[in-house]
Amino acid sequence: MNFVGAIKEAFYALDNPENAYWMRGYMRDQYPFIGIKKPERTLVFKSLYMQFGRTEDWYEVCSELFSLPEREFQYAAMEYMLKAKKSWDSRVPDLIDSWVNASTWWDVVDVLGPKVLGDYFLLFPDQRDWWVARWMKSPIFWHQRLCILFQLSYKSKTDLELLREVILNLNKSNEFFIQKAIGWVLRQYARTDADWVRDFVEENQLKPLSKREALKHIS
Repeated sequence: MNFVGAIKEAFYALDNPENAYWMRGYMRDQYPFIGIKKPERTLVFKSLYMQFGRTEDWYEVCSELFSLPEREFQYAAMEYMLKAKKSWDSRVPDLIDSWVNASTWWDVVDVLGPKVLGDYFLLFPDQRDWWVARWMKSPIFWHQRLCILFQLSYKSKTDLELLREVILNLNKSNEFFIQKAIGWVLRQYARTDADWVRDFVEENQLKPLSKREALKHIS
């Protein structure tokens, strides 16, 4: 049995309609769920990865998992991608580009941005600007959220000029998830340089939500 077959069998065996009902509700009934909570899902994933996953092609596994309807498989696809970091190649942003579409939501983008793309662009910095430019022009705002959030954990490695450019190009957006992301990335960077964030907020007229989030922990 391969990894995808094993995890499908294991996940479906854990079907919990009551959990699935509440999980669907939390995600505004946008996606079907099997009803597996994260701690249990993680234990199953780790066990099966040790048995089957380490020898398989990450791209094929991730693609197949993400195409399955239940949300737990899409979470597993992203977890598998993170496990395969040593094997990453130019297919990573291509795959993310295909996954992030108009029906995507924050639970996927907020893993793919800071946890996958953040590391990928540090490994392959020459690819960063091309993809950021592409996604900034996309009609799908989730692509822009990727551009905001991929530097979320960079701390002193943050490219402040790029961050400034991305934020100011999106600053007038009325999209909640864009405003929230701007505030989030600034709030996070304030842990590294609160003065820079304070000055940036003072110099630029951010949306109220972005400004409030950015200054949340700055006295």
